[in-house]
Amino acid sequence: MKFIHCADIHLDSKIEANLPSAKSKERKREVLRSFLRLCEYAEKNGVTAVIIAGDLFDDEKISPVTSQAVLSEIADKGSVDFLYLCGNHDDAKPFGDAELPDNLKLFKDSWVSYRYGKTVITGAELTGENYRSIYGGLCLKPDDINIVTMHGQVSSSVGEDCIVLNELASHNIDYLALGHIHSYRESKLDGRGKWCYSGCLEGRGFDECGDKGFVMLEVDENGVTSEFIKFNTRAVAEVECDISGLSDFSDILKKIKVDTSHLDASSMVKVVLTGSVPTDAKKDVEYFAKELSESFYFAKVKDSTRLEINPEDYMYDISLKGEFIRLALSSGLDGEQLDRVIECGLAALKGMEV
Repeated sequence: MKFIHCADIHLDSKIEANLPSAKSKERKREVLRSFLRLCEYAEKNGVTAVIIAGDLFDDEKISPVTSQAVLSEIADKGSVDFLYLCGNHDDAKPFGDAELPDNLKLFKDSWVSYRYGKTVITGAELTGENYRSIYGGLCLKPDDINIVTMHGQVSSSVGEDCIVLNELASHNIDYLALGHIHSYRESKLDGRGKWCYSGCLEGRGFDECGDKGFVMLEVDENGVTSEFIKFNTRAVAEVECDISGLSDFSDILKKIKVDTSHLDASSMVKVVLTGSVPTDAKKDVEYFAKELSESFYFAKVKDSTRLEINPEDYMYDISLKGEFIRLALSSGLDGEQLDRVIECGLAALKGMEV
């Protein structure tokens, strides 16, 4: 018997932090299509039920188009149950007063269970009222295969959005399907079971880099086995590019292109320039990003380099540049703040726009 564990899909997310308007809207549609593809995948692969461990939607306000698309797709996949547990981004009644398909089954703020032969899937939604008392009501039979789903941050202490693993250990749980963290991770819960975050289906920004997808669960008489399935439409990648010693514009651009050459053209790419560079290094991050955008779906470049300054080189420099650098070095500033002051000052001395 097969089950899918997914979470944090965040449908209707605006995705405006990095992308221009047109691509933001396109990416928003891609996230919806990824969920619809997952529904098709579940049907084609004989999945019994899809567990949605919270944050199917990004906000309590859902567009009618998105809501109808989700309900229609679920209704069309009648052989698959969809077990939907609301997360902290979801509305308590995400579909309002719409009639729900028979195969869309919900959880609530007390333990609810759905049985599939010897497999029992149990879940509860954390609230400000139940987060302390919820654990005491969990009662699972040791002879069943028990999958439990919740949404929150694993923790050793009690909190409104916290899942206290010690309170769930020794409760006959075989697999704890979690949502809230947007990257895949798993670990042992106790001697019997494990907990797992499936991560999100699609990275929406550069805080969600890496492979994204869901977890396929297979259940037999021996228990539960799990496998992460990569499913994202586009890669979201952050690449560190060390340009130490480089000052020429074309050399820096060449290094950036070499360091990003392993990525697919459909990727969203953020390049972070690092290393120590001369004070005359030509680092036009906007131009670099524009050049990269011709090779990728979207690209941005951030300058995190440090200036390579030897105070002795300017000790006897009687030029205005030398005087300025000596003044900056004696100012008490350090790190990025000092680098920024020197870069702006040198640009001003050259008559460049700062």
